[in-house]
Amino acid sequence: MIIMIIFLILTVLFVIGTAFYLNSKKKNVNLPKHPTDSQNNNKTSKKGKKQLSDILQVKIKDNIICLGNRYSNVISLGNIDYNMLSNSEQDSIETVLIQTALSIDYPVQFFSTTEFIDTTKVVSLIKENKSNNIRINEYRNYLIEYLQNLMENKTISIVKNYAIISYDGAYDKAIEELNRRSLSFMSNLLRAKIVCEILQEDELYNLIYRELNKNSAININNFIQKGGKNLYVEKKQKNKRN
Repeated sequence: MIIMIIFLILTVLFVIGTAFYLNSKKKNVNLPKHPTDSQNNNKTSKKGKKQLSDILQVKIKDNIICLGNRYSNVISLGNIDYNMLSNSEQDSIETVLIQTALSIDYPVQFFSTTEFIDTTKVVSLIKENKSNNIRINEYRNYLIEYLQNLMENKTISIVKNYAIISYDGAYDKAIEELNRRSLSFMSNLLRAKIVCEILQEDELYNLIYRELNKNSAININNFIQKGGKNLYVEKKQKNKRN
């Protein structure tokens, strides 16, 4: 009998304690949040909604790719038909290439890829050159149509070679040093009749896009200009586009 009374008392105490605990927890849930907490949450959410570069940790500014403390120039390398050269020309080119390789005392990576032929630059140049001659204009329009179809059909691909020259350090010094290294590298290869060109910002974005989308021949310059680097678009920007 005494044991039963003890169990009943413990049961009542347990029920009362559970009720108090649930009531206090419900009050804590309903308490209003401090304004500073909400502001901090909004700041963190905004920080997570900036640009693709914040996720990829890669930034492109002018003609420089920034990856942490490493800054790089991407140089497009021209092609030469080595087999069509004479023996003396081949020997001189080999000598220049050896001298260029020995003079490199900085990080350099060579990158080769297959790309579909891009005729946009040639087409734009043809469109700029207008003539009053009817036959020339007919041939001009035929050539533009042919080059555009050639690019859109993606039937011809070419091998493109690139050199990536890098510098590790501060950004201010990187601009000057990369410029010096790139110009020295390009001038040495020019002695071997290899024409080079430093890729600019739009060309760098196109190169990265083509490597991530091998079956696409889309030029993403217009897409980037409309805010393609952003992960989200504000209402004001949407209204402007509409």
